[in-house]
Amino acid sequence: MFMNSSIKNRWTVAVVSFMAVVLTAFYAVASVEQQAVGNEIDAVWSTSDGIRLEIFYSQQVDGVWTEPVQITDDHYDNMYPVVDKDSTGKRWIFWTAYNNGRMELHYATGKDDNWETSDSLTAEMKTNIAPSVVIDEKDTVWVTWSANDGKLDDILYAYNENNSWSGPELLHEANDQPDILPEIELDPTGIPMVNWQSRANGNYKRLISRWLGDDWSEPMIQPVEEKESSDATSEKQQLALPPSLNKSSLVFIRVY
Repeated sequence: MFMNSSIKNRWTVAVVSFMAVVLTAFYAVASVEQQAVGNEIDAVWSTSDGIRLEIFYSQQVDGVWTEPVQITDDHYDNMYPVVDKDSTGKRWIFWTAYNNGRMELHYATGKDDNWETSDSLTAEMKTNIAPSVVIDEKDTVWVTWSANDGKLDDILYAYNENNSWSGPELLHEANDQPDILPEIELDPTGIPMVNWQSRANGNYKRLISRWLGDDWSEPMIQPVEEKESSDATSEKQQLALPPSLNKSSLVFIRVY
């Protein structure tokens, strides 16, 4: 479970084991901490339809989850979904689509039960996995993910501005160490920033980089945040997950 400090809060609810190629099982927990009552809440998850893994979406309205909408229906195993919304209320969902040894980055846009056919946003990599998305105040959609060229994992990013995608590019300088599990959010001034795990000397450290207007800042080691006290944690309310979830679902929660 993770939480960011931007206006929009998000959580992934699962026991997560990151593997670049091998499909793994995920198990949802019963509830997730919620910061406030009455927030608009989205949930996206991956679960099996009996044949393959598909992506589903639901929204909590007045404390009640809407009927789930199936976002995917194709020949891929679809997993690791994330979601955010723009100022019009349109949702952007990104996920990893696995087929025949390749992992591609796919996405779909829509609202309520009206969704466009999914599209791909994939670099020429063997794997594209673990996407993270945030939408800024200008409705620019920022997405980052881990990609592997068959040798090392790197962090890629792309953004959609006025319905036009930038080409997927390396977020950091090329290096000889694996970089994995990016998380993108907005800082208090609305500037995108990305943190991820980078391995060096046998250990992983968390790095952070901010958007400078035309490129990303030099990665810096992210300070370790102090853990919340047990009293503060106990004061947080519990949010029930969509009732249609099963124990094999990977769930992503976005609280607006």
